[in-house]
Amino acid sequence: MSIEETKPVETTTETTFVDPETTVFVGNVSKECTEDDLKDIFAGEFGSVEVEIPSGRTRDGRSFYNRYAFVKFPQKIDVEAIKEKYDKQVVKERGIYIRKALTQEERDAERQERIRSRRGGRGGAKFANNRGAAVPAPPRKDKTPLEEMERSKDTIYVNNIPYYATKEQLAEFFGTQPELVVLPMRRMRDTNTKRVFFSKKMNRGIAFITFANFENGDDINKKVESFQGKTLQERPIVVDVAAVRPPREEREQPEHDETAQEPAQE
Repeated sequence: MSIEETKPVETTTETTFVDPETTVFVGNVSKECTEDDLKDIFAGEFGSVEVEIPSGRTRDGRSFYNRYAFVKFPQKIDVEAIKEKYDKQVVKERGIYIRKALTQEERDAERQERIRSRRGGRGGAKFANNRGAAVPAPPRKDKTPLEEMERSKDTIYVNNIPYYATKEQLAEFFGTQPELVVLPMRRMRDTNTKRVFFSKKMNRGIAFITFANFENGDDINKKVESFQGKTLQERPIVVDVAAVRPPREEREQPEHDETAQEPAQE
């Protein structure tokens, strides 16, 4: 699956203040979806609801809408009950998903925690300039939270994959072609030479499976439901719709070193 990348544009998004007791977060909102479209989903059960799709502006002043929304109800709500009933409902050919809304303080705290976790162990690393003086390392770009990312229409994410499963085995299990399977291999470290390398046999326990000729979110959501909880080589797999990374977002291999030699061929 090829995704065209474009030059990143500096953007700002307006701040939304929410009350988690009366508000839910709605993700995977279509670009064609309006606030009235989302109101119609909940109005039948809850009456008048307020919907906000936070808008933002690029550096050159152009406005845009994010692909998530906040729905505010006229009374306190049971988030889990709403999620069970409305999660994955298709609106403008996209299956929306419902999550507990976080306050601005909680969102800021989560963002800071992600930044700290990515910087963990670096101890405030510094670089030297051309005069030999120590200067602070440049801050790492804050990635888009998973719940705010666009979801794929043709690819699923699978966790708890057997470590020795192959692309061919996964393609047969999921009913697709081996070339449509992305199977990240485990990063290893030789205990003698300390050399880091990628295993040729042992994967990281996750995979991305793409299905040909899928055109809308409803198809991929049905595929997730059909495989959720199934067992592959005696391992119960966990399945979700894959997130689509924003253009030009930094792509890094998660740190998953194993201080062990790759198992010998049997």
